[in-house]
Amino acid sequence: MSRVRSVLECVGLALCEKGRKVYQGTRSYGDVLPDVAKSALEHLHQMMASDEIRHALADVASNDPKQFRETLNKVVEGLAAVQSVPFTKELTDYLTFLPVSIRQMLRRPSDPHGLTAPDRVEFYKPEELIVFLPPRTPRFRPGVKPPGLGNWTLTELRGIGECSEVWLATDPNQADPAPAALKFATDPETKDRMKAGQSLFKSVFELNDVAGVVPLRSVSLETDPPCLESAFVSGYDLTALINDWKWRFDTAKPEATLKIMRRLTDVVAKAHKKGIVHRDLKPANVLLHPTDGGKFTLWVTDFGWGQFEALRSIELARGGTPRGEQLRLSLRGAYSPLYASPQQTKKEPPDPRDDVHALGVIWVQLLMRDPHAAAPVGSEWAEELAPSGFTESQARLLTTCLSVRADKRPADAQALGEMLANVTVGSSLGNDGSKLISLKAGKTGPVSVVSVRGQMVEDNAAASAAAAALLMTNEFAREPSDQKSGHFPKAIRNSVGMLFARIPAGTFLMGSPESEPGRRDHESPLHEIVISRPFYMSVDPVTQGQYERVTGKNASLFTRSKGGGPDHPVEMVTWSDAEKFCQRLGKLPDEEIAGRKYRLPTEAEWEYAARAGSADAFSIGTSLGIKEGVCLHSGAKSTGAKTAAVGQHGANAWGLHDIHGNVSEWVQDWYDEYYYFDSPAKDPTGPRHGILKVARGGCFTSSPADCRSAARLAHVPDRPSHTIGFRVVMALDT
Repeated sequence: MSRVRSVLECVGLALCEKGRKVYQGTRSYGDVLPDVAKSALEHLHQMMASDEIRHALADVASNDPKQFRETLNKVVEGLAAVQSVPFTKELTDYLTFLPVSIRQMLRRPSDPHGLTAPDRVEFYKPEELIVFLPPRTPRFRPGVKPPGLGNWTLTELRGIGECSEVWLATDPNQADPAPAALKFATDPETKDRMKAGQSLFKSVFELNDVAGVVPLRSVSLETDPPCLESAFVSGYDLTALINDWKWRFDTAKPEATLKIMRRLTDVVAKAHKKGIVHRDLKPANVLLHPTDGGKFTLWVTDFGWGQFEALRSIELARGGTPRGEQLRLSLRGAYSPLYASPQQTKKEPPDPRDDVHALGVIWVQLLMRDPHAAAPVGSEWAEELAPSGFTESQARLLTTCLSVRADKRPADAQALGEMLANVTVGSSLGNDGSKLISLKAGKTGPVSVVSVRGQMVEDNAAASAAAAALLMTNEFAREPSDQKSGHFPKAIRNSVGMLFARIPAGTFLMGSPESEPGRRDHESPLHEIVISRPFYMSVDPVTQGQYERVTGKNASLFTRSKGGGPDHPVEMVTWSDAEKFCQRLGKLPDEEIAGRKYRLPTEAEWEYAARAGSADAFSIGTSLGIKEGVCLHSGAKSTGAKTAAVGQHGANAWGLHDIHGNVSEWVQDWYDEYYYFDSPAKDPTGPRHGILKVARGGCFTSSPADCRSAARLAHVPDRPSHTIGFRVVMALDT
């Protein structure tokens, strides 16, 4: 018998024995799950050793969906025959979500997808199994298109709380096929509070420029149920890291914990500075997104929503939430009352010191490596941690965070952050995981909108664009099956509205033949170049509006007063300015989440993309017409006078506009007149050193001959010009 079948039979049998009242409508899953977990564990121990149970659960998590469905149907059919089960549909529905629930629990730094089980996971107590079981059957199912939410299709359940469920959703009609996280408010009282709290969500949109805050895209209050659309952060949450430390290490990690607390406090401090209190900070709301080298970035989610969920959770804890469900939530780092300050429990108005208290509890749980740990009493707990490097100054600060009296705590997260920066650090005992934190920051301009019955409460064109510009996720970029099958989007729109076209890998002849009119000597010899990997290039040169949105400034000559404007290409930028734009763009919150980085194209990439398979002088043939580019004597109205709005002239075969004329474009390479003679044949990046940088494509003051695909311009890198701009390459985090 397969281990997958064994797990299904044991959990299914336990549901038949202990869960019948759920299907009879007299009890909830929260009431019976502790007994179900106990019974299921007893059955599993009869079939396999404790060590094998973890492998069995991993098998369920990684099982092929079609094969799992076939096995599930057979198991339910057998249970129906032996146990006289009249509720086979309900049983099937519940067990269908078992792989999802197991993957959620197994996601961690060493396995972000949750398909394997750690060596030190043990199964001797029911509470060690209950966290792997679905808390209930969700309201929605994969493949459903929730009414009132456009073309979003639900693909995977990501979490179930007391008042909500969260789904991964995709919209194939979007230019950027990145999924979103849709949180549905399933509790009636929470729905009503959300509708009365529109102003809170509007204020939360101001946090979309804060690095480390998961951007809230929109709030639909009149759908049934109400829905919050957020950026999807792939990876795992802080509970997973706490569990991972418990499974991997024998001692506390005070130094690594301090690094995490400093980063987390920094994010919350920025929200407090804008006057916004989270009020539901807990490990389940702190998301960790894996990046290169085993590092991760940290993101806080549920600003706004957290105030409603925490209030309802505290109310339910007074008699509405079964103890079994309270235990499950606390073991998953999701039990709001565990982190609530005494003032919050008494329903006093939100105060930044409520978040300080919650941060203190999270600090304790990281130290204890236990998401179930509550605020400690006395001083013995600190003494026990001292051998691991937990210092007295850290203990004193942590104790003040947990004070019952609000006035004894730090005034807000900024004050706490300043204190965290000054505590002493004990000696490190080996590899404590400190290098797992990547401290990244940045800002972005767009915000989102609240929609009520499809209408904008806050009409903002930039916000609408941001809501449409969904993120390319780490899941998409890394998924092996997608890469092998070539399933890449032809175009991606990023968070500031820039559209990128996919340029396929290939081979081309770089330079110009001797017979090409207008040819220059430094364009020879004609040589074959291999571009070994596909890449994404911006369809247009970077515009003034995009540049200002990212950098906060615009030094262009052709602004509105000079006949230009936000949709004209940015110019008067040095080569270094273009490089800094790429770096800042990549540090915007949405772009970090999506795993997108930016750079200038190499000279070879630029010419390859400009030609788009053409060997002629221009991507559109042997000559440049009025409709193909803005250059001197081309016949365009702006000939020789100024730049033109981007995207007004025909695109080449790969969808790129303004390749010929308008503004010349900086590329990565240093200029060397003779570089083509000894250029590498594969992915050349130009000379190592130089005095001048290369610009490509010609400009509005250039002759058509200087706008050819092979034409090269050498320019001083620190000397801005009103004829030079740039376009960028998007590098996905693969």
